[in-house]
Amino acid sequence: MRAFHILLDEDGGDAPIRIDFHAETPDNALIVAQGHAGGRSIQLWEGTVMVGSLDKAAPQLWRLT
Repeated sequence: MRAFHILLDEDGGDAPIRIDFHAETPDNALIVAQGHAGGRSIQLWEGTVMVGSLDKAAPQLWRLT
């Protein structure tokens, strides 16, 4: 299993919330990240490399950059 973490933007917070987890692949990590997002913007990282960022674009649509 590979180590990933997400950074969640917290409304009104000074620093993002970090959640560490393990997943087999980056696409599995993306599924985990979406589950934690709760409609907030997030960044997905594998170690020191940012895999991508997710923003809620519509009720059932995420934008991955």
